[in-house]
Amino acid sequence: MLNAQSSDLKIIPQPLQLETTNGHFSIKKEHAIFLDPNFQDAKPEAQLLKQLIKKETNIDLSISNAKSNAIDGITINRNTSIKNNEGYKLEINTKGIHLQASSRAGIFYGIQTLSQLFPVAIENKPNNRLPLLSIIDNPRFEYRALMLDPARHFLPIAAIKEYIDAMAAYKFNYLHLHLTDDHGWRIEIKKYPLLTKIGSIRKETNGNGIPHGGFYTQDELKDLVAYAKSKHVEIIPEIDMPGHGMSILSAYPDLACFPRKFEVSTVPEVSKELLCAGKPEVYQFYEDVINEVASIFPNPKLHLGGDEAPLDNWKKCPHCQLTMQKNNLDHEEKLMAHFFDRINKILTKLNKEPLLWYESDVESYPKNSTVFLWRNEEPDIKTQEIKSRGLLMINSYGRNTYFDYPQSKGDIPNVKWMSVLSLKKVYEFDPVRGLPENENQFIKGVQGCVWGEYVPNIERAFYMTYPRVLALSEKAWSTKSNWSWEQFKKKLDKHFIKLLNNGVKYRPPIELYTE
Repeated sequence: MLNAQSSDLKIIPQPLQLETTNGHFSIKKEHAIFLDPNFQDAKPEAQLLKQLIKKETNIDLSISNAKSNAIDGITINRNTSIKNNEGYKLEINTKGIHLQASSRAGIFYGIQTLSQLFPVAIENKPNNRLPLLSIIDNPRFEYRALMLDPARHFLPIAAIKEYIDAMAAYKFNYLHLHLTDDHGWRIEIKKYPLLTKIGSIRKETNGNGIPHGGFYTQDELKDLVAYAKSKHVEIIPEIDMPGHGMSILSAYPDLACFPRKFEVSTVPEVSKELLCAGKPEVYQFYEDVINEVASIFPNPKLHLGGDEAPLDNWKKCPHCQLTMQKNNLDHEEKLMAHFFDRINKILTKLNKEPLLWYESDVESYPKNSTVFLWRNEEPDIKTQEIKSRGLLMINSYGRNTYFDYPQSKGDIPNVKWMSVLSLKKVYEFDPVRGLPENENQFIKGVQGCVWGEYVPNIERAFYMTYPRVLALSEKAWSTKSNWSWEQFKKKLDKHFIKLLNNGVKYRPPIELYTE
């Protein structure tokens, strides 16, 4: 539970249980990091802890194997009684720092908490001195995600790695990459080279007359996956279908219902051009693409998009209508369900499951689907719909989690439709929408989204994400009994300094100081 002492420590997200006592432990050069002989797979985390201590104190400690009962210095021990894979116990007493978990992930998150305990300049304390405390911690949700959108504006691999570093520090464990859209195709597909030769380049953006392009090779993405894994972050790729596909049709126009010359979109609007649900070559195309994507991303989930797909052309298309007739489908919403069933069969062969943006008018989704609540209209009604359909849900409700939304009036000039999403409004977010514990188990997590129409580079992505994501991290990790807006505000000053020290250029929430 929150108390005055725990908020003084300024840990974000707030741990499950935290007790403090008077006194401190000082790290000294004669100490060492002892790694449990039964936990040698955690050597990377021990090395991470060594680097953290060197960075914060300039003391370079050695790492050695420890007896499991070692009590002096800094110890990392495996504790199989900690059942949550990401849970940990952190104790700092007068003898040292003691970190326990059943897995590497738990040790990693314990280190992220420990990193926040080191003093910053404004605290005027010795940089090797840590408070005495006991923490028992594990996450509320198993899926804690952020989304970047390099389809709209290409982001270099090095920049995405910086973003991963920052999000992992606040215990986010999934990065969703929106790799394809009307405005660009960003992933190398060897069987379809025109996707990147043509589909990755648009002639301009919003009338600026400047061509924009870029894509990731498969080797670059494999390297990114490995880097993310070292930070205990899984990457979820999104291949948007059957809409948001102008980058596909510009390269392979015969996949449309009515082929013609298409161009990669240059303005932020929804195209009515879908890939044809009645042509066998469309399903072959997706199978080929998914096979290559699956070889890059080992995660068992693949995001299929599925949102904002106007059915106008399917209603007029002879191929779609014939498919409906052959399969006894009496309207196009059922054809959409049929489309996703066919795509799901491709995923099933690869031992993968679909993630989708939830749309009420899709007749049905594959039973193994996880859907994302995102639309601003009637979120509680849509949550109940998702539950009644027997689907799993990730809460990425736009008015609380869309970090491309302005943080104050005028933040994004000439864009009227976006509502302001303040830091406080993010903190007001309830991921389970008020449902009691015995009725909310289908809600598996939360996701903050940074859509890229008005986010041209990683600097802007950081500016739009931070500090709002600090509020989201507490909603994703901490229990409701540990939420407190007033206590959260008191913790921010230390984190602003840490963000700057780590090169994260955040937006100062000036409204907090002018209330």
